[in-house]
Amino acid sequence: MPLNLFLLRFLCTLYVVLISFLLFLSRSEASQDKSPGELPYSKVGVINNTPNFQLEVTIDGAGPYVIDRGQAGSLFLKDKGIIGEHQLVAKAYVPATKHFGRRQIGKERTIIFQITGERKDFPTGKVGWHKIFTYKDFLPHLACFPTQRYTRTKPNGSGILYERRSLTRYQEKWKKDHIDGLIREASQRYHLPVALLIAVIEVESAFNTQAFSQKGAFGLMQLMPATCTRFRVQNPFDPRENVEGGAKYLSYLLHQWSLKFPPYQRLELSLAAYNAGEQKVELYGGIPPFKQTKDYVREVVNRYKSLDEFKRQSGT
Repeated sequence: MPLNLFLLRFLCTLYVVLISFLLFLSRSEASQDKSPGELPYSKVGVINNTPNFQLEVTIDGAGPYVIDRGQAGSLFLKDKGIIGEHQLVAKAYVPATKHFGRRQIGKERTIIFQITGERKDFPTGKVGWHKIFTYKDFLPHLACFPTQRYTRTKPNGSGILYERRSLTRYQEKWKKDHIDGLIREASQRYHLPVALLIAVIEVESAFNTQAFSQKGAFGLMQLMPATCTRFRVQNPFDPRENVEGGAKYLSYLLHQWSLKFPPYQRLELSLAAYNAGEQKVELYGGIPPFKQTKDYVREVVNRYKSLDEFKRQSGT
């Protein structure tokens, strides 16, 4: 009997010790979860759903962190208080390859977001806030992005890279006579000299149908997204649509907008407005004092005059 009582007391004591240990362990884990770097709401989730671009993301100035297309990234808030306002800055790039340097696509996005302590579901777990980026975050004026204009290269360790089609290797082989035909059609439709359209295209893109500038201009006549929207250009990499939209804009500048200026200034000021914007020309009352715009106007006018003189001499 005493032996059974002793065994019962031993088991009870063991049970109490075990329960105490488990309670201590759970409290310890809970206290660890409350450390600033590990709270679920200190984690920010980012999904890159852009077509074939890399994202470069910074949060509160920390980073940058690179997230490939189709990937989800988890970033932690560390440098300031977690609850409250934070700033995320994202840029989209065509990745650098052996033959192509890295290019930024569109403008960077700056997003101010709030961490309230609420936990949200995300592919990598619970987060305090998350964002899914698409091409519209960087090119908001584009109705659709022509993903067929990008081609996949060989895998490169960390994943598959995508490189832009160039004029010589990857772009569609538009024949010169085809583009010349588009220029002549636009010349007749919008009452513009063929030599002027050729000069603008040569300076803007050197006849590269896939040209894309750091400022976000597209195609042969380097149309900005706002210009595409204004003149209903849905695919600025399509030569027909691009030449049509660029000629329509140039015709508007020459035949309507520039009538407020003396006749001898209209060509130069229209070209300056095509390059720098109508508001800048109106603001300065002439060609804006920007070296790039001055050089652009001078080069287009010189090429236009040379081509026009050549056509007169050759009778074409």
